[in-house]
Amino acid sequence: MPDELSVRQWQEKFRAGAFSPQDRYTQCEAGWYDWFCQDNALAGRLKKIGKVVMGITDPFILDNYYVWFKNNCPLDGPLYDDVRFEPLSGERGGKYFVIALGSPHERKKWALVTERYGFYAPEFDCRDIREMIRYVNSIGPELQQGVIPPFIAEKDAVTAYARQWGEPESLHIYRDGEHQYSYTSWKDRCRRTVLAVASLEDAPAGFVSEQAHAIKGMYVYCPQDAGLPLPDLAPQDTTKSQKRKEPER
Repeated sequence: MPDELSVRQWQEKFRAGAFSPQDRYTQCEAGWYDWFCQDNALAGRLKKIGKVVMGITDPFILDNYYVWFKNNCPLDGPLYDDVRFEPLSGERGGKYFVIALGSPHERKKWALVTERYGFYAPEFDCRDIREMIRYVNSIGPELQQGVIPPFIAEKDAVTAYARQWGEPESLHIYRDGEHQYSYTSWKDRCRRTVLAVASLEDAPAGFVSEQAHAIKGMYVYCPQDAGLPLPDLAPQDTTKSQKRKEPER
């Protein structure tokens, strides 16, 4: 890749038309790293995915990140693009994130996958680019200060809950609202809604405290499994590597 431009510098060059030419060299300068489409299609794809980059206004992201682009070829479904936001210096430290457009793997048109939430499901997804831009700008101060939002601990508790039922580590756990998560079981293909709170005083509507489980410092309640005792945690396979790698999305 060429020398990285900050997001702010990238916006300036995009706005000036520097990335409009369709030649391979220009598109590599724009940040394309890997693609399966024709070379002359990259400029047009950049105009579409680049709109979300042009919407960034948070100063920390503007001056401390660079972007690169990938055109993906899934086993089933059309080609789709994503833009990856990487810190300009230092370790990722949970600050790396990816915005995908039109991925057949995701529920909605726009999906934000973050290192802090995990790579198996988006931290946030939506159908409107304006919603995505608004959300990404809102997390800039959290990334700058290293703040871990409360929903990360909730999601970890939901993951632990699912694991006790024998679900795999790579289970896709989605955020569906405040304190609310969902996943489709790999065992019976049924959807589970799971509510998680740190305090019962914050329990949302539909949360039955008497049937909640205490897991990882959280209270976890699943209506579909209400009243059933949690299975004993299955023994871990010690032969598997403990390092999680980012899966191809």
